[in-house]
Amino acid sequence: MHTKANRRKTLVIGADGADPIILRRLLEAGKLPHLARLASMGSFCSLETTFPPVSPVAWGSFLTGVSPARHGIRDFVTKAAQTYRPTIGLFDISVGVAGLPVYTSRRRAPTLAQVLGDNGRVSFLLRVPGTFPPDPVPGGTLAGLGMPDLRGSFGTAALYTTNSDRERATPSGEELPIHILKPDGVGTWHSIVEGPGQEMVTMRCRVTDGRLSITLGEAPRPAVVLRPGEWSGWLRVPFPVAGRGDVPGLCRFRVIALNANRVELYRTPVQCAPEAPLFPLSEPAAFAAELAARLGPFTTLGLPADEAGLRQGLIEPEVFLEDAYHGWEEQAAIVETVVKERDWDLCVAHFFTVDNIQHLFWHYQDEQHPAFTWEGAQRFGGELERAYRWIDAQVGRLLNLVDEDTVVIVLSDHGGTPIYRHVYLNAWLQSQGYLQAADPPSPPTGPRKGSRVAWERTRACMFGTGGIWLNVRGREPRGIVTPGPEYEALRQRISDELLAWRDPETGQPVVKAVVRGEEVYGESARVEGPDLIPALHLGYGLGRGESLGRVVSGAPLVEANRSQWSGGHEGPYLPGDVPGVLLAAGQGIAQGVEVEGARIIDVAPTILHLLGESVPPIMEGRVLTRLLAGDE
Repeated sequence: MHTKANRRKTLVIGADGADPIILRRLLEAGKLPHLARLASMGSFCSLETTFPPVSPVAWGSFLTGVSPARHGIRDFVTKAAQTYRPTIGLFDISVGVAGLPVYTSRRRAPTLAQVLGDNGRVSFLLRVPGTFPPDPVPGGTLAGLGMPDLRGSFGTAALYTTNSDRERATPSGEELPIHILKPDGVGTWHSIVEGPGQEMVTMRCRVTDGRLSITLGEAPRPAVVLRPGEWSGWLRVPFPVAGRGDVPGLCRFRVIALNANRVELYRTPVQCAPEAPLFPLSEPAAFAAELAARLGPFTTLGLPADEAGLRQGLIEPEVFLEDAYHGWEEQAAIVETVVKERDWDLCVAHFFTVDNIQHLFWHYQDEQHPAFTWEGAQRFGGELERAYRWIDAQVGRLLNLVDEDTVVIVLSDHGGTPIYRHVYLNAWLQSQGYLQAADPPSPPTGPRKGSRVAWERTRACMFGTGGIWLNVRGREPRGIVTPGPEYEALRQRISDELLAWRDPETGQPVVKAVVRGEEVYGESARVEGPDLIPALHLGYGLGRGESLGRVVSGAPLVEANRSQWSGGHEGPYLPGDVPGVLLAAGQGIAQGVEVEGARIIDVAPTILHLLGESVPPIMEGRVLTRLLAGDE
């Protein structure tokens, strides 16, 4: 028999990266009216995140109510067991029909939606990180972070240019996806659009009357004609796939520059089409197609904004912002449609807006940041506030769609902080004699590169977000560290030296704490690693190039961060240093209560309680009774 409590609905709005300090400041300044309304009706508190505090790990704990040790998603990138290879932390990849990748989630614990489904309740999970490949639940799942493009990457865009001298690598040695447009005659060029495997489609461009026409494949007419600065809509590009026939991809183009001597054209990643995705996009499979029939084509990438393109200098900030907000508005339309037109008990909608902007635009509004310039501040200094206000607007739109029996929760998985200094952890291990590079070092004036590691002479190496693996004999293929006293002594020595590490320019300590693997991941860490995880002081962050188990040469161990990636949360930082937020209101939620010690693993049990369901024993989180307005 249903009671009033278990007829209640819960809407969760995931504002990835929303920081409690920034949020409070903007609330006090009157900049976030809809979030202020929600806070006045309910309660607002900080939320302890996971370690490491990265999105797939933290959202995995939200979805399951358990720690990373139990749900199994430990990082974006980790070391594959019994090898020296890096691997994706979200899923396993095997080879399927026609050589296409087959994905299997690493998550080992049931999600909140699955628990509710077992009790006959209906849930929708919309773009939540860690939901690729999507699980079948009563309701629907639209895959989030992890959903690849048609090439199987997290999103590979491209820049087409007539400038054959254009640099095709970043100063750190990253290869840029730049295609040189090859001339076919006066004002005409050709190149390719890459698809799955080795498949590609010819692209032809022609300049006529100050506009650029783009023809794809053997089509007799242009797919689109664009002026400088103009975006195309979603264009379909079919690619032949063995056993599948023609598989459609979707991409958009923007003309960057166009004149008699120069053409530059940006192309978004070629993504799976919602109605016929190459890789699993939704459960049920028809869910994405139904949304596309209702709303038109939409971005399907798990990370829809081209963070890599802006970070690498492939595109300018204006182009990034235009494309990113286009994708976020598409997501908002999907959420509104589901909330209005579907029956549900739980709906979880996730947005990367704040997180992406904090990563890439922090330095524009922070005069202390090494990458700050007054010119940049004038152009982009308001983007961080704009991102929070955009989320606020979505909250307002959704509040108008739900009734008084609906509990509304705004949730972030972690906060954000500036990265003033970069540290190179594997280079530090090398400087201390724990790691040996297999390649000669880069010259000080040349591009930096990530060198391979000589494992037969290496005792410790970092992978992913700061995890250090010792090269243990019997566990690793070429292990040289003997288990037992030698292993423990080496762990202690590395820990002590990390804690003693000082920034040579400022004299400040770099590492705040060193956590042993089993303290985070249980005893399985002794079998799989990592063995140590240093937590950095705020202001420091890992430099690029070492997360895949490489060592960067040609760089100081600590240096000023003058890159576009100017803010972060990943650290690795201690969970209490970059907390998320929990803002809840509605029937059954206490008003104006400060909840101390709330953790992200507590949210799922609390939602189950609000919906009148029992909390399964597997969940490690607790019901946040202080958040509740008495006994229901």
